[in-house]
Parts: sequence; structure tokens; C-alpha cells
Amino acid sequence: MTARRLLGNATLQMWLTVVIVVLATMLASGHFLRLDVSRDRLHSLDEASKQLIGKLERPLVVRVYFTPGLEAPYNNHQQMVQDKLDELVAYSRGKMQVSFYDPTDDSERVAEANKFGLAPLQYTVRQNDRAELRSVWMGAALLYGDRVETLPALTNLASLEYELVSAIHRMTQKVEDRKVIAYSIGHGEPDLSKPEGPMRALVEGMGRKAWLVPVELGGEGLLAEEVDALLVIGPQTTLPERALYQIDQFVMRGGAAAVFLTHTRPDMRTLRTERVNSGLEPLLGSFGVKANRDVVLDRVQNGAMRFPVRVGNKTGSREINYPLIVKATDLSAGSVLTAGIDNLVTPFVSSLELAEPLPEGVRVEVLARSSPSSGSVGAVASLDPSVLTGVLDGEKRGPFVLAVTLNGAWRSFYETRPAPPPDEDVPSEQDGMGDDAPLVSEGASTRLFVAASADMVANNSTFVLNLCDWLIQDEALIGIRSKNATLPSLRATTPGERVGWKAFNLLAGPVLLLVVGATRQLALRRRATRGAS
Repeated sequence: MTARRLLGNATLQMWLTVVIVVLATMLASGHFLRLDVSRDRLHSLDEASKQLIGKLERPLVVRVYFTPGLEAPYNNHQQMVQDKLDELVAYSRGKMQVSFYDPTDDSERVAEANKFGLAPLQYTVRQNDRAELRSVWMGAALLYGDRVETLPALTNLASLEYELVSAIHRMTQKVEDRKVIAYSIGHGEPDLSKPEGPMRALVEGMGRKAWLVPVELGGEGLLAEEVDALLVIGPQTTLPERALYQIDQFVMRGGAAAVFLTHTRPDMRTLRTERVNSGLEPLLGSFGVKANRDVVLDRVQNGAMRFPVRVGNKTGSREINYPLIVKATDLSAGSVLTAGIDNLVTPFVSSLELAEPLPEGVRVEVLARSSPSSGSVGAVASLDPSVLTGVLDGEKRGPFVLAVTLNGAWRSFYETRPAPPPDEDVPSEQDGMGDDAPLVSEGASTRLFVAASADMVANNSTFVLNLCDWLIQDEALIGIRSKNATLPSLRATTPGERVGWKAFNLLAGPVLLLVVGATRQLALRRRATRGAS
């Protein structure tokens, strides 16, 4: 009787276990759970991603064209892409469908992929000490109603979530809701309609989130109502008074603006510098920011620059660490603009000072400071690196403020000044410019950014994209983009620290063995003494 009861209890427990496992599996199939203990939750979906994918109004179809069996460094890419897409599917409320295809030797799939604008990538396969170039597929097409977005190269796993979610964001955004970012031209500023070098990828990223409209300031009218943000990137000549008035009135009506000044222009042919005056300093001063006409340099925290080098009868170039390319590592820890960013490269930068007191109700945040090893001088005439190795005459010690943001409302700089007349040489009809309007003397609340390095735009693409999102108040993607930043770089060690670590590496092992051996020998002696007694 007892044995039969035990057998019955065991059978019941077994069936209960099976039922619990089945129910738990069914329950888990409709939910997604992941334990991610990495910093910034690099391997989990951001909350913004979950919210965006959860608001799909119609089916989203993702067609991935991927060649299987790739070697390193792409050997696990397909699985990682599938895992990320599966996680998005789990939060899509059944609105997202994903399919994987291998177009290799499949002309129908190749034609289908080409129709979406996808093409194979060139991939080097190494076998038996030989390198062979193959064409492989690593792209995806996203279809949402009549909208199509393509991701031609899913090669960067660090930015995979941002690429996927930003593509979904573009497809689900209504055309009439897309923001407009104007940028000033005509005074030596870079023309973003013809980007070159590192600016090309940056402008493409900016163009995916907003309409980019060039405007030449200084003519008739004011910036149009539909313009949401204004970029002023390093004017090389003095802006006319009318341009300052147009910027002032744009800010007064609540338009967000980012100003990148430049006071020092390098001439690599002569290795000399030229002074630049944009004329923006009085207007920025009325907003509470003083842009000093100095040059900040840092002989420890800096970036590299190529310089001409003559070897024999030939002239080449060599890349060296250069004090005038200041690398700011003291960044605001609480700002979304610098989230996940290790440093900002600020070539030929000048220092900023904040007014005391600031205009009433204005909040300021210092985004970047130079290091305590930095210095500041009134001017640098020569670009020769040997001139900058030692402390210069009149050099002040850092740190210095390099970039700031301001939130609040200001009174117009032209409240007690007459409106300047328009410059007749500036086109009267431009996209992004509207009719004239009465002076607005008391402004609406808005956002401003000021930095005194125009070259930092091309050298900090992630930051500038964050800045554009911040200006147009579309910050949902900033946290996602920050997760694709590289891991923080190691701090440079001093000569004394290097000697200490070398000594530790050489002596730690032998000392540990000596301690263990001495301890064991002492224990054996004590045991022998006890045995003898």
C-alpha cells in the first residue's frame, strides 16, 4: 500500500511538472525577457525602440537578404541580426513580419533585392593562405504600406538597433510632420548640399530626419515660420547687421539655433593662421555667452593632424598629435547630447565665458570643457608643431569652457535698436525665407547651442546628429544612437605609472610564490613540532 501510494505521488508530481513546463512555455512564448547587465544596456532594446515599434498602425514587412556561412568578422552577423529583429517583433503586437532569404545562385531573389535598391557587397575570403574576393549579401528592405526603406549593409552590429529603428521612424513619420532645418550660406560657411569627405555621411544622416534648407542671411524678410532650427557653421566673413537681426528674430519667435564660431583659420600651404571675424559676438553676448578671441591648445589631450614632411628629395606627409586639435573629455554627464560619447574633437577652438548673471529664466549647461593641461593664448601665428611644444608667452592655464547649451527666453538684441535695412545683393526670394514682420521684443522659450570651433562639426558626427535631434526636439533616437558609440578609450598612463605596472608584472608572481612557499614551509614545521611533542 505504501509503495503504491509513493508510486502514485511520483506519477502525479511528474505530470504536474509537465503541465507547469507546458504552461510556462506557452506563457513565455508571448513575452520577451532578457537579462542585460552591460553598461547602457547595449544588448537590450531601448525604451524608445519599444514604444516606436509598439505604435505601428499597419503591417511592417522586413525582408533580409543575407549570405549564410560567412567567415570572421561576419561569422555571427546573421544570428545577431535575427536576434535583434526577433526582439523587435516581440514588441510589435503582431504588426511586424521578418523573412530571411539567401540570394546566392537564385536569380529571382537577386532581382527582387535589386528592385528594392540592394546590391551585393565585396567580401574577402581567406582560405589556404589565399585571399579570394566574393560577392555576398548583407542587406534588408523594410516595407510599410507604400513606403520602402533599405539598409544596404548590415555590417556594424554596434549601430544595428539605431539603423533599424531610425528606418522605421522615417517610414512611420508623416510627411507633414517632418521638421525643417535651415543652414546659413554665402559667408564662407560649408554648403551642405555639396558635402565632401566626412561631412557626406553626416549630411546624409541629418537629411534622413529633417528637410535641410540653405538660406543666405542678410536680405529681405525673415526666416519662414516652417523653419524649426537654424545652423550657423563657421562664417568666414563678417555677417551683415541684417543677418544678425534675422537670427535674433528667429530666436525670439521660438526657433532653436546652433552657432559654431571660428576665430582662427589655418592655411596649410603656408603653415600660418588667419584671423576670422564673423560679427556674431555682440548678438551671442546678449544671449549670455561671450566668445573669446583666443586659441585653446592642449599638449596632452589632443587629436592628430597631417603635416608635410620632406625626406631627401621627396615631400610626403606624417600624422602627429597636435596641440591645436583639442580633445575635450570633460563632458556633461547628464546631457542627452553627450550620452555615450567619450570625447569631442574641437580643432582650432576658442574659449567661452558665461554672463553673470544670465538673463532671467535662462538655464545653461556646460557640455564640454578642456582638460586642466590645456592653455589659452591670444593668437597663434605659426602652425609649426615645434613652436607649440613649450609654454607660450602670455599663456593662461585651463580648463576652459568649449561648448554650452542654453534654454529659456530672451529679450531682443534690437529692442532699442532700429531694424537694419536688407542687403540688396542677397536674393530676395529663397526657400526657408518668409515675409517681413513687426519686431518681436520678448521671445518665446527655445534652445540655443554655442561652440567656438566650426571644424568640430565634421569631426563629431554622432554629437552633431544628437544636436539636430535636440534642436528639433526629436530626442527619442538620441539614447539609441548613443549605444552604438565605441567603448571608452583607455586613459594615457604617465611614465611613473608605467614603471610601477612593469615592476608589478615582473615581481608580483615571484613574490606570491615566495609567500605561498614560506607559508607552507611554516605550516609543515608546526605540524612536525606538534608530532614530536
